[in-house]
This record gives sequence, C-alpha cells and structure tokens, in this order.
Amino acid sequence: MKNRKQKFALVLSGGGFNCAFQLGALNYINKNWKKITGLSTPMKFDIIAGVSGGALNGSLVAMNELALLNDLWIYQIGKKGVSEVYTSELIDTSSKADKIKLKIDVKQLAKKLIPELKVKFGFFNKLGLIFSKQKRKEVLQSIIKEVEQSVKVNLPKYKSIADNTPLRKKLEKYLDRSKIKGTDFLCGFVSLDTGAYHGVLHNQFSSEQDFINGVIASTSIPMVWNPVKSIQFNSENGLVQSLNNVDGGVRNVTPLGDVIKLINQDKEDCDYKIIVINTNSGKPKQKDFSNKSIIEIAVRSLYEIAITEVFNNDVHHFTRVNKIVKQAEAWDDEIALFNERNTQIKSFDAVIINPHKDIEMGSSLVANEKLINFRMLHGASMAQIAFDKKVFNNG
Repeated sequence: MKNRKQKFALVLSGGGFNCAFQLGALNYINKNWKKITGLSTPMKFDIIAGVSGGALNGSLVAMNELALLNDLWIYQIGKKGVSEVYTSELIDTSSKADKIKLKIDVKQLAKKLIPELKVKFGFFNKLGLIFSKQKRKEVLQSIIKEVEQSVKVNLPKYKSIADNTPLRKKLEKYLDRSKIKGTDFLCGFVSLDTGAYHGVLHNQFSSEQDFINGVIASTSIPMVWNPVKSIQFNSENGLVQSLNNVDGGVRNVTPLGDVIKLINQDKEDCDYKIIVINTNSGKPKQKDFSNKSIIEIAVRSLYEIAITEVFNNDVHHFTRVNKIVKQAEAWDDEIALFNERNTQIKSFDAVIINPHKDIEMGSSLVANEKLINFRMLHGASMAQIAFDKKVFNNG
C-alpha cells in the first residue's frame, strides 16, 4: 500500500519574553529534523499558527529566517535588554534585573498628561520670593486647576504603560510576505471594539503594512502596549476592517483550532503531524503579591492566570477529543466521527512541548542575557524530552 504524504503543523502560544523558550525548542527541532520527521530536507512546516510572541516567532520561521530569529533573541534582546522591544515612562528598560523594576519618568509623564502646562519645577521654589502668601496660594490653585483639567482631557489618551515602537521598527524591516513559500502562516489578534478573535493567513492581509500590523497587534499585550488602530484583511465574508486590535492570546492563547480548521480544508490525501510549543506549564506558580506593583499585578492576572486557564481548556479539550477519535479508529478504521458543523473529526499525531511545571522562567515582561539563555536551554531540553516520549510514525 502506498504511504500517505506527511505534512507538519506548528502551533506557537503567547508568552511575552518567555517565548525565548520556543526558540530553544525550534533550534532543537531544526537540528534533529531528520530524526523527528524522517525527512532529509531542511525544517519546513506546512502550517504555522501563532499568537502574541508566538506570532513574532512564527512569522520569521515561516519566512525561513531562523538565523534572524536567533539574532533577534540572543544578540539584540538578550545582549541589549527589553529596550530593543519597548520603552516606558514607568518601567526601567535599562535594568538587567530578573524582575520588573519601576522607574517613573515624571517629565515624560507630564508631557503626556499635562502637555499644555509649561511650568518648570524650579518655578515653585521661587514663588515665595515673588508673591505674598495669599497671592502664592492663588497662583498654586490656578496651576492645580489647570493640571486637573489637562489630566482629565489627556488621561483617556494614555492607553498603555509602554511603547513598542522599537519592535515595530524591527518588524517593518524584517517582515516580508514574499519570503513565505509553501507555508500557510496564520497570526491571531483580537478587536477590542467587537471582542472578536481573528486568525488571519499571511496572504489574506490587504497589504504588506496590514500584515506587519497583524503581527504587531498579536504581540500587543493589553494595557502594556497600545492597540493597533486598524487592520484590513479578506475573509470568507469579504473585506474586514478590524479596529483597535490587541494580543490574540486574550481569546486564543494556543491557536490549535485555527490549525485544525486549516487541516480540514486541505484537499490533499495526507497525514498531519502537529507540534505545539507552549510557554506556560499550565499551572501558575505560587507567589506573594501583597506588595507588587500595578504592572506586575496586570501581567500576573492576564498572562499567568487567565491565559493559563485558556491554555488548559484548549489543550485538554484537544487531547481528550484526539484520544477518543484514535480509540474509535483503532476499534474500526471505517468509523467516522463528526462535529456539530458536520465536519469529520480527524485524529492527529501531536507533540506538546511545555516548560516543566516546577521551573520558574521569570516575568514575561523581563529579559536579560541570563534569562534568555536559560529559557532557550529549557526549551531545547523539554523538546528533547517530548520527542523522546513520542516518535512520529513517518511511514
């Protein structure tokens, strides 16, 4: 009997700077591609889907730019720090510490919140020399009133605690859809206006700039980075303009559903192998948050607790259904199971690579040389363990 063609899908979760774990796993897969797949060709995936940091990693892998991805993580982010990705008036991006370090830039905050007020701080020290006590009080009250009014007007414009312009500049330089050949690359993002999750293929974006905006939106952690105002893409129902877009991990931390949908649309007679590289073990680590900053609380709530729960639901559901379908196929290879949309449910060979449940990889907003190297080494180690447990049937 003729062997069925094998195809490979890669699913990359979100996780901020912890996505260096994915790079370590990808380097291991690249080095051991023949052993894993039985193929003598270079590492190549037929489908790649990513959200958040996984969308960034996935876009460059889809472009066959693994070397560039290593350079970005090791020599740019690792050597130079998080300022290669974002700046902030609240976070010390020059810090090499393993935890978020706050550094309030009062002047920069003032420019955003009270741009109309051009009073130098030294002015207040001179008030006593110029005016009487009553006059000084009136001047200060006038200034306070002006500040209050300015903050009231400008605070709604303050949508994030950080600015990802450095990352945008890099991606505008690096990303090129024409380099994606023989791979369907999909990135996921969420519209704040509608609450809808959009998983969009690279060739569905209306323009190169929309493609870049899609990847940036997917990495834009709510409250940390500004939403991407507008992204246009073609869907089954026509042209879509999605407004105020943020991290796809908010709704779909591990885009397994996107990949399975694409697999079901493939008309070739083939078998798919799915590799999922997740940056979360599925269990939040216990920490004392009694004296943590608002930034650390936000990251903990969204990335470590809420997204962990979404991941657990996604992967557990996939694993459970996959096991049931395999059992049915083993019982009788003519059995076919269908979902509520009357689409046949297929079983897949799948490998899921997670961080070890007892390993702490650090805050998703923090990166330094030591952390990046550790995350990458851990990714490579967990990939080796995962593939030692699971050998694909490549015949």
